Amino acid sequence: MAAAASSDGRQATMSATATATTSAPASTRGAIGHATAEMGLSQTDSELADIFSEFKEGLADEGRGPTEGEDPETHYNLGVAFKEMGLLDEAIGELQKVCQAVEQGHSFPQVMQAYTWLAQCFLEKGVPQASVRWYEKALNIPAIDNEARVALHYELAAAYEAADNKQAALNHFMEVYGSNIDYRDVAERIKSLKS
Repeated sequence: MAAAASSDGRQATMSATATATTSAPASTRGAIGHATAEMGLSQTDSELADIFSEFKEGLADEGRGPTEGEDPETHYNLGVAFKEMGLLDEAIGELQKVCQAVEQGHSFPQVMQAYTWLAQCFLEKGVPQASVRWYEKALNIPAIDNEARVALHYELAAAYEAADNKQAALNHFMEVYGSNIDYRDVAERIKSLKS
């Protein structure tokens, strides 16, 4: 049984690495690909985290960072990979670098995804109050489509509910309900909050 769990963990690690590798810029893909090619299936999540840390340090040693003109995509890809491996503190650190770069005026086409990934990390860490901030920032992005807006209201409501702010949760669930009465379990969530 333990061997099967260990194998599943390695497969998840390799999957997260593959995600980071395929969506990363060419320079990042090369470094991640080289590291994962050397590690094989016997590597643990901890060892993979060490490899990612060395990669990040290498970027820092080269003088690259979001405040010095680096494209935030590298930090985003690392953040997503860390989150998928369950390394929440590392994921939060990388995703916050993306958000800081965006706030400093760097262009990044996946800013809504960065905000929502960051919010999800805070929820998983048990800090829903921090996740609320990032869902609200995502809601304030101009020109998001109605489907994304409904999903964001739902996730924000769930974060408020986890933070024990029932009135704010109810308000956002009602936004969802007003747009799509059949969205996920919104009707049940409203009923539960009203009782």
